[in-house]
Amino acid sequence: MLRQIIVTLCWLPLSLLAPISQASAVEPAAAQAGVAPVRQGGAMFEIQRAGQSAYVFGTIHVGRADFYPFDDKVLQALQHSTSVALEIDPGNTQGLAALMTKYGIYADGKSLAQELSQPLQQQLNPLLKKYGLTPAAVANMKPWLLATVLGISEYTYQGYLPQYGVDSTLAAFAKSHDKPLVELETAEQQLSLLGKLTSTEQIQFLQDSIDEIQDPEKARRSLQLITLWRDGDVEGLTAMLAELTSDDTFTGKFVQRALLDERNPGLADGIAKLASTTPHAFVGIGMLHLVGKNSVLAILQQRGYTVTRIY
Repeated sequence: MLRQIIVTLCWLPLSLLAPISQASAVEPAAAQAGVAPVRQGGAMFEIQRAGQSAYVFGTIHVGRADFYPFDDKVLQALQHSTSVALEIDPGNTQGLAALMTKYGIYADGKSLAQELSQPLQQQLNPLLKKYGLTPAAVANMKPWLLATVLGISEYTYQGYLPQYGVDSTLAAFAKSHDKPLVELETAEQQLSLLGKLTSTEQIQFLQDSIDEIQDPEKARRSLQLITLWRDGDVEGLTAMLAELTSDDTFTGKFVQRALLDERNPGLADGIAKLASTTPHAFVGIGMLHLVGKNSVLAILQQRGYTVTRIY
């Protein structure tokens, strides 16, 4: 579950697999009696260079109702902004079914059962039952897509839902306040990251995902990662990312190489372009893009931007 949580913090299309029903960025969630308020999560930075600036906020792609409303500092930055930029717009589902078919569904007569070993199938069956999924429902899914569906299902089981993801809420805010919504990437760019994996790599990704979901200690630590995001603990997230991507599993290496290192320069390009053309843009991208030595913020600093944490 740990690396599935990493995917949740830096790879958006998994939230596109669930119905969109955004939380309100402004309206408070129903409070529980006797429960003390907690920090609303994430970390926000202001980048500046030569009179150009933008806000950059670290998001998570699943959430709970009590993640909202956003902190006052975040709300002020949103209200002050002239546009909102995200990795992709979670509400832009046009063409998504075709892309999911292209990258995630067998189209050559193959089926999932033909690809999986008997031991892996035996590991999978209890999880399908746990999440209310039938073998027929996943029969034509490629292994990477099934791994993602299992990840979504486990988050839901633990109480974290894609419809409460921060990106979805930011997109809803932009649209309800008539602010332009900018996509820094495309759904096809993101879906192709896993869709272009070889069959062997996809099966290993599924195996790693199942192993982690079934490991109670790793499941417990996945919740710790959520807590680090909620606390805005950048140092803690940096340390955990370094730990989780330094192992020898295929998934650990893939997350570091494809989901972070190969995407961060392009995200930095998009943010720099936006800052140069749009005053006071508000950018929301997965939190793990903002930590580590090759992070988006580190790249922007190398390009002469000053980076100041303001939340």
